[in-house]
Amino acid sequence: MRWYEMRNYAVGAAITICAAFALHAQTPRVAGGFSTDWEHLTIETRQLAANVYLLHGSGGNTLALIGPDGKLLVDTEFAQAAPRLKEALDKLDAGKVRYVISTHYHGDHTGANAAFHEDGTTIIGQENCRLRMTQSRSSALTGTTSPPAPAASLPTITYDKELAVHLDGEDVEAVHPGPAHTDGDTIVYFRHANVVHVGDVFVNDLYPYIDLDAKGTVDGYLVVIDEVLARINDETRVIPGHGPVATKRELKAYRDMIQTVRDRVKASLAKGESLHEILASKPTREFDAQNATDRVDGDGFTTMVYESLTGSRVDWKHRQK
Repeated sequence: MRWYEMRNYAVGAAITICAAFALHAQTPRVAGGFSTDWEHLTIETRQLAANVYLLHGSGGNTLALIGPDGKLLVDTEFAQAAPRLKEALDKLDAGKVRYVISTHYHGDHTGANAAFHEDGTTIIGQENCRLRMTQSRSSALTGTTSPPAPAASLPTITYDKELAVHLDGEDVEAVHPGPAHTDGDTIVYFRHANVVHVGDVFVNDLYPYIDLDAKGTVDGYLVVIDEVLARINDETRVIPGHGPVATKRELKAYRDMIQTVRDRVKASLAKGESLHEILASKPTREFDAQNATDRVDGDGFTTMVYESLTGSRVDWKHRQK
């Protein structure tokens, strides 16, 4: 990910800080990890445990369980990444991909499902994940509407609250604690490896995108992350939907950031302030340097929190800078 540079102002410290916040709001950095140069796409591979690997090319992070029983993947990135992703997995040489677990329905996490399904892979997802994939999808993030996902991308095994897969000596638990990013989120625990993939309930060094059209909710983020925190320890490798591998401490800091912004917006609403007034107060002010990007900046996140808390919808979409 690229960090933009801030100019130095020859003024007092207080004015410098204010100017810095203003510049962050105007020119957020470009979010990394979303390359569309498919011809030159490379897959980064990192071993996290004896038989668990993180892979990433473009889109969401892919987690791979490797062993004599075959491979299990969590998320498959964009459809165009499938050839490179398969090549990277072939280099790990541990049989075919038997299962894919989708953390939610978005195409940057499920796009290559069809390519694996054609090879005989079984796709697993929460019930609402499959339902969302069968419908046309509107995105406040891009302002576009996408057609339903190809039939071959859909989960063929669905679950409501919990599902377990026992493979390669690992106990893999897929859990749906409730709506957060979407109403079909899955948290995936690898018990022996002590790794958890939380999908887009946690996007490291990025603001959340609350998918309100898919019944996402800001309060749901707090509930789900609290459940994850209660089930992991300080040594757990936390895999976000996007961004670098994190720790329990970093996940807790992310949760607290969401709580802080949520509480500020709620307090402003209690005083009868409008969205315009709330945005002017900059509820995300100390978090923008780390999390604001061209995908979701501080105002965008604040607006989604406002929408989630009020149940109203605003004619807003995040535009590329």
